[in-house]
Amino acid sequence: MRQEVESKINNILSNLLERKIEEINARISLKDDLDVDSTEMVEICSALEKAFNVEIDDGVEKKLKTVGDLYSLMSAQP
Repeated sequence: MRQEVESKINNILSNLLERKIEEINARISLKDDLDVDSTEMVEICSALEKAFNVEIDDGVEKKLKTVGDLYSLMSAQP
């Protein structure tokens, strides 16, 4: 299940940020390594909500620092 979540998130990030999927892993910093700004973070959260059919609480995106944080957030969803 976790592998499925990670794969789905990697695909979303790869498409939205126009990055090679091989560049994306749990330790990658969203801001420092992928240059994600606040607008892109909203887009990422929106794409995750749609892909996983969940709602991400307002303000959570500010706490997400790494790709691993996205994995953990989506893995914790019911």
